[in-house]
Amino acid sequence: MIRPLPLGDGIDLVCDEAVRLAMHGVCGVGVRGFDQAEGLAGPLVHPVIEVAHAEPLLDAKVRGVRPRYVDRGRSLGQVVVYIHIERHLLFTSFRTRSYGGERSRTVPHGPVGGAEVGLYDADVNELAIELLGRSAVTVDDQPVSSDAWRSRRAADVVKLLALAPGHRMHRLQVMDALWPESEPEASGTNLRKALHFARLALADERAIVNEHGVLVLAPEARVDTDVERFEAASGRALETGDAATNRDAADLYRGDLLPDDIYESWTVEPRARLRRRYLDVLRAGALWARLSEEDPTDEQATRELMMIDLDAGERRAAIRRFERLREVLRDQLGVGPDPETVALYERVLAVEGAEPPSDTERAHALLAWALVHMNRGEMAEAERAATEARAIALDAGLGRELGEAAVILAKVAMGQGRWREQFAEELTESMRMRANMEPIVYDAHLCLAEYYLTGPEGYDIAADFAREMMRIADQANSATGAALALLMLGEAELLGGHVDEAEGHLRSAAKANDRQGCISGSALARQRLAEAAVRRGRRYDANRLLGRARALANRSDIVSHLLVRVFGTMIEASAPERSMSVLRDAERTLSQMRSCEPCSMGYLTTAATTSARNGDMHRARAFIAEAERISGMWQAGPWIGAVWEARGVLRQVEGDEAQARAMFREAAEAFARAGNPSDAERCLAAGGRDRSS
Repeated sequence: MIRPLPLGDGIDLVCDEAVRLAMHGVCGVGVRGFDQAEGLAGPLVHPVIEVAHAEPLLDAKVRGVRPRYVDRGRSLGQVVVYIHIERHLLFTSFRTRSYGGERSRTVPHGPVGGAEVGLYDADVNELAIELLGRSAVTVDDQPVSSDAWRSRRAADVVKLLALAPGHRMHRLQVMDALWPESEPEASGTNLRKALHFARLALADERAIVNEHGVLVLAPEARVDTDVERFEAASGRALETGDAATNRDAADLYRGDLLPDDIYESWTVEPRARLRRRYLDVLRAGALWARLSEEDPTDEQATRELMMIDLDAGERRAAIRRFERLREVLRDQLGVGPDPETVALYERVLAVEGAEPPSDTERAHALLAWALVHMNRGEMAEAERAATEARAIALDAGLGRELGEAAVILAKVAMGQGRWREQFAEELTESMRMRANMEPIVYDAHLCLAEYYLTGPEGYDIAADFAREMMRIADQANSATGAALALLMLGEAELLGGHVDEAEGHLRSAAKANDRQGCISGSALARQRLAEAAVRRGRRYDANRLLGRARALANRSDIVSHLLVRVFGTMIEASAPERSMSVLRDAERTLSQMRSCEPCSMGYLTTAATTSARNGDMHRARAFIAEAERISGMWQAGPWIGAVWEARGVLRQVEGDEAQARAMFREAAEAFARAGNPSDAERCLAAGGRDRSS
C-alpha cells in the first residue's frame, strides 16, 4: 500500500502520520517537497536522505529508500519521494526515544571518514575539537577525515557550536552567521543539509541535537576544545600574575583561531578576542621576543628587548629594533613611538665610547620626537624637530626622511592655517633640488596633494594651484613634478564637476606617470578616470580601469592609501546585484592592512549606502560611524556632505522619509560649500528642493 500525503502537511504531522501508518503495517508513505522528506526520513530511516542526493546514495544500498520510489517524471522541486518504512530496530528506538525511552545503540551508518554503510555503535563518548592554528575533529580518539564532511558548512556548524558558550546556539543565530544574505526558508534548508552531513561525519545521529530551536553539540558526550583549555588556563594565569604560569598558558595557543576561515565574518570577533588574550599572557609571562614577533607595534616588548641588547653590549641590535618599530608604527598606525621609547633610543645612540650616530639615525630620532610633539598638540616643538630633520635629510640626500619631514611640516602648517604656502614651498624645493623626485618624495607630495584637494579652498583654486605647480615643474625640468601637478589638475576638475576637461588631463597624467615610473600616480590617475566613467554610466570602462589601478596600487609603497580608494570606486562601479559581493571582497582584503583614514572616506560612505540599500543596516551604521569620526579632521570640504548623504540613504531605507529629506538637504548644502555642484544637485533631487528654489 502506497499512500501519498497531501501537499502542505507540516513536518510534525508527516512524522506522526508515518509512525501511525508504520505501526499498522503500512509498507510505505509518500511525501511532497524537501522539508517533508527530511522531516519524515529523520526519525524513520538513517541517515536522513536528502531528496537532491537520494539517487547517488542508492548505490550504497541505504536502507529505507528504493529507486522505484523516485518519480523522475517531475521537476526536482515538485518530485514526490516515497520513503519505504521497514520494521527494524531503529523504528523501535525512535518510538521509545520519542516518548521518553532509552536511546538505541545500533543504527545504520558508515564509519567515521568513510562511505561504507553498515551498523555502528552510536554512543560517542568524547568529541575533541582543535580550532587554534588549524581545524581538526576527533571522535573517541579517531580523527574525522576532511573527506567525511562532504559539505564545508557541515564543518562550520560544528566549529560554531564548539565556540559557543555551553556549545549551544539558537538555530536562527547559526543561519544568520552562515547564510546572512539568504532568505529564511533557504537558510533553513541549508542548515538542515549541513546538520545532516555533520551528523554523518561525526558518526552519531545525536551529535547535534535540536532542543526547541537551540542546537546543542553532543549533549551526551564529553566535548573538549583547545579554545576552552586555553581560555581557562590563561584566565587563571592572568589572575595570579605568575610569569611561569602565563608562559605555560601561552604554550596552549597553537596559532590564531581557524586560520583557513579568516574571511568568515563569524570568526572575526572570537579570533580577535583570543589573540588579545594570547598577547596578554605573553606580556605577563615576559615573553618579549614572542610578543614582538606577534605584535611588532608593541612598544613595551621593543623597549625590553632594546634594554637586553644594550646590557649585552649589542648597541646596533638595539638601534635596529627601534628602526623596525618606528617603521611599523608609521606604516600600520600612522603614529610615532612613545616618548619613553624615543628617550631610550637616544640613550642607545649616546652610549659612551660608541661611534657617533649617523645622519639617518639622527634624523629618525628627530622625526620620532616631531610625531610625539604633534600628537600632544605641541605644534611649535613638532615643527622645530621636523625642520631639523628636514635639514639633515637635505644635506645627506635622504629621500625617505625628507618625505617624512615634509608630511609632518605640512600637517603642522594645516593646523596653523598656512597649508597652501607650506605645500607650495615643499613641492617647489623638492623639484628644484632634484629634477626627478625619488619615489618616497613623490609619494609624500601625492599624499599632501590629496589633503589639499579636500580642503576648504575649493576646486577652482586647487586647479589654479596645480597649473602654477606645472609651470614650476617645467622651469625645474622636473618630469615627475609635472606628472604630479597634471594629476592634481585632473582631480580638481573632476571633483569640481568639469568631467570633460578632467578626463583629458587624467589620461595625460596616467601616461606621464607611467613614463616616469611613478606607480602611485599611475594607480590614482586610473582610479579617478574610473570615477569619471561611473558618472557617465560606463561601468565596463570603469571596471577595466579599476582592474589596472588595483594591480598598480598593490605594487605601490603607499598601498594602504590607494587600495581603499580603488575599492570605494569598485563598489560604485558594480551592478546593484553584485555590490555586496564586491564590498565583502573589499572587507576581506582591507582587513589585512591598516588603511589611511583620510583616504578611506570614499570607501566608507559608499560602503554605508551600499549596505543600507541591500538591507544590512547594522553594517551601514558601522560604516557611517567610522566615516563620521574621520570626517572630523575637516572643518569643511566634500566629506561632510558625503556623510550626510549616507545618513539620508539609511533613513530612507528605514522608511523615515522626513528625516531622509532633511539629511539630503544638509548634504546638498555641504557639497555646494565645497564646490561639488553635481553632488549637490544629486542630493537636492533626492531630498526635494527647497520651496524657495
